[in-house]
Order: sequence, then C-alpha cells, then structure tokens
Amino acid sequence: MKHANNAFTLIETTLTLMVISLLILVGSQTIARPKVNHKQWLVTFHAYWQGARLAAQQNQRTIIVAFEKTEVRFDDQILSYPQGLQKHTRQTINILPTGYVAPTTIVLTGNSTVKLIFSLGGGDYRVETINN
Repeated sequence: MKHANNAFTLIETTLTLMVISLLILVGSQTIARPKVNHKQWLVTFHAYWQGARLAAQQNQRTIIVAFEKTEVRFDDQILSYPQGLQKHTRQTINILPTGYVAPTTIVLTGNSTVKLIFSLGGGDYRVETINN
C-alpha cells in the first residue's frame, strides 16, 4: 500500500515565504514618495517658470501661476513642493503677454522658509532660504 504525502516540505515553505517577502519589499519601495531637496526643486521651478514666461510671450496671453497649499500650478503643469514645505494661503501671479510680473513675494514655510521674491517686474526673481 502506498502512502500519499500531501504536505509541503520545509524547503518549499521557506522559498515561498522568501518570494512573498521579496515582492512586499519591492512593492513598498515603489510606493514610497521620492524625497526632493530644495535645490532640485528650485532648478525644476526655474525651468517651469521660464517655460511659462516664454509661453505667455509667444502666445500673447496672460498665464496664471497659482501657488496652492502643496503645489504650484502652471497652465498645464503641476510641481509639488519639496517635502516639509507648504504654502498657507493660495496666491497667484499673472505673467502678462509682455513677460511682466507684478512685484510680489511668495513664502513657503515648514522645516525651513523659502522666499521667492519677484521684485524687478520683468519676471526675474531671487530666492532667500532661511533654515529654521
């Protein structure tokens, strides 16, 4: 008479658990939000800003740049603030067809304070960073 063995061996169980653990590890790594530092964000913001200014001048229309609580919105692009920074109140900047921008200051706060100071009217700005 033959005896049927329907149980898993220790090796099969160990390999199954290793594969499941590996899948969980890889899945959790792709879900994690990448950290962007302030310098990288400022470089990206500058590129988006220059693109919006050029689009306003080329298309001869006003472009509104909206600084929301967790992101800045250009016409068709959204740029999230770096982790640890936010804007407490919504603020907009109008880029006129001439490229002109009214002097204003945008303040992002959190683990540090970043000020985008648009003071020259021509669309140029400077950045002040204060570490809290």
